[in-house]
Amino acid sequence: MKPTHLVLTALLAMASLSACGGSSSGGTTSPDAGEDASEMTDPVDETDPAEETDPIGSPSDPVEANCDDPRGVTTYTPVADLMSDVSDFNVELETCELTSVALGCSLGVAHFYSEESDGATRAIASNGIPNHDVGEFPNSGNPNEIGVWAWDIEVPVAPGGTGVPLQGFEAFGIATSGVVFDPGTAERWNDDPNWSYEALRYADAPAYQASAGGNDETFNPPALGLDCNFGHVQPGGKYHYHGPPAGLIPETPEVVIVGWAADGYPILGRWGHADALDSSSGLVELVSSYALREGERPDGADGPGGAYDGTFTADWEYVAGYGD
Repeated sequence: MKPTHLVLTALLAMASLSACGGSSSGGTTSPDAGEDASEMTDPVDETDPAEETDPIGSPSDPVEANCDDPRGVTTYTPVADLMSDVSDFNVELETCELTSVALGCSLGVAHFYSEESDGATRAIASNGIPNHDVGEFPNSGNPNEIGVWAWDIEVPVAPGGTGVPLQGFEAFGIATSGVVFDPGTAERWNDDPNWSYEALRYADAPAYQASAGGNDETFNPPALGLDCNFGHVQPGGKYHYHGPPAGLIPETPEVVIVGWAADGYPILGRWGHADALDSSSGLVELVSSYALREGERPDGADGPGGAYDGTFTADWEYVAGYGD
């Protein structure tokens, strides 16, 4: 069994910045799971999928990987430690079933991602088609199909500030796979924006439904259909991540930049240097500085009640110095 501790630097911080339903600070609203895909944006790249370059999570020979033989899936599916009260996640993930090449062949468009820098700004373009294995969509928890989604994003080369809107909404950042980190959810307790369900801990969400004896009168889906990369699809075809994508995270200790945050900081996958300012220091598994709040949530009209257990994004708080 693979390790279940999958901390992506500032992973829980992402959830406080954005939601699949849009930004809590005025970004464009886009619904998440629970609606059918109806339209796609224009493709960024019309490359023949048979010419697909080496996808992460697939064999490395681009000549062999083609539409007649897209090769087999190699990305593992993380398994939750359900015996732990503070596991990073408790949802059961869908296995990945398609290689990047197979997905590109089905869509008629290959993965595309590029970065350019003028020294001040990093310009990133992609078509939203990942370069790693993905799950089957639609699936039992998500009714939408992966589609082409044109991204044209700029982030500062010199990190700083509190982040900038990425193309009209407050996404946390974009991965080197060309897929955005958009970890918040549109699923809320009684449609209250202060009580969004946490995607990685969504297994407990159904218990809050009125139909199950809970106090949430809003209909929310029983599952979100996340695949092995903690990804799924919004209406319109936008594949996005709610957690650390297994297709990008190295399985052995290695410092890997898996993406760029909106404020320009690199997003590291799992491991980093013990001393962030010393590249010769040893590698350690990174720990988030977000921790569960202590005590009980407000109840009645003000909240769902019960102990802070990670089911809701608001169950977590930033604790300076707690992590890396």
